[in-house]
Amino acid sequence: MKVQGVLYVEIYVGMAKMVVWWHQMALGFTLMGIKEKTGEYGREITYWLKHGESNILITSALEPAAQDLVSFVDKHGNSIKRFGIEVDSIEETEIALSNSSAIITRQKKMERFNEETSSSIHIKLFDDNELTFVERKNTDAPFAGFTKTNQTQNDHFIKRIDHLASVVRINEGEYWNKYLSQILNLNLVQTIGEEFFSNLLSGMKMFVLSTPNNSFNKVIVEPLPEKLRKSQVDVFLSNHLGNGIQHLAFEVEDLISTVIKLKKNGVNFTAVPSRYYDELAEHSPELPIDTLRKANILCEKEGDKMLLQVFTEPIGDRPTLFYEFVQRINNFNGFGSENIKQLFKSLELHLPND
Repeated sequence: MKVQGVLYVEIYVGMAKMVVWWHQMALGFTLMGIKEKTGEYGREITYWLKHGESNILITSALEPAAQDLVSFVDKHGNSIKRFGIEVDSIEETEIALSNSSAIITRQKKMERFNEETSSSIHIKLFDDNELTFVERKNTDAPFAGFTKTNQTQNDHFIKRIDHLASVVRINEGEYWNKYLSQILNLNLVQTIGEEFFSNLLSGMKMFVLSTPNNSFNKVIVEPLPEKLRKSQVDVFLSNHLGNGIQHLAFEVEDLISTVIKLKKNGVNFTAVPSRYYDELAEHSPELPIDTLRKANILCEKEGDKMLLQVFTEPIGDRPTLFYEFVQRINNFNGFGSENIKQLFKSLELHLPND
């Protein structure tokens, strides 16, 4: 089974039209199509948004009978339900999933709309999430059936979906790591844990998974039970009421100009303590520290390679789902582990006593 990268990410929300509007006005996504259908239990509506190569689907229930959608949002808030991966052959994928002991939640199904066709299989992921495999023909939409609203994207500055990061409970990380690695033929490229956050009051355990060609990247994190203070990982689990996809990262061409543009659109970013930039200036004085500080951008260097990254505040009312924007300079392939450590260290200076 050949993995071609993330085809789409689907978010379940309580009021799709307003969330779609925010993605258009704040993040510059273009509304490309709308699809109404009768789902497993009731009627629902999905809006297809596109920015560069990134496809986001925003889905809401159109009636209370769509209780799978309604109950998901009631429990988790506005949150990612599933993400889709494009495959060359759904038949070969079906065989591969069976051989890899994947937990199939919805069997192979074909949809046809005019000349468009798409076939999909859904498998279980975490508590209430799904991973969908899609084969599509004669359509540029994530799957068949969308009524097109716009064939031309607005000016875009997002290149693609860089990675997805999920949060799971203590001792579940290795289980889901093995589950996804077996199904998608992923390599475990990095693991960090207690030893990485030694001498800190908070921390997390992180697994980074990737395909050999880096077309698909997945990050799984879990809390460290030995730590005295709760981290953002614990906060997510408490407010999401269980495991889930914590954030979605987009790769951009120029992160500094992206942040300036998004701030003008009203997007708020997570503040980074000044201490982080003070230490960054000591190690890398050649960097534009003042510009990075003003934009809340983290920076990690490896020789002439660099990763710039910034995090939005949660996009909903709960402190759960948020977005990340990254710029990879000279093909930096890492995920900012040193950034994470330094950020945890800096944040501890600003945490109140328990």
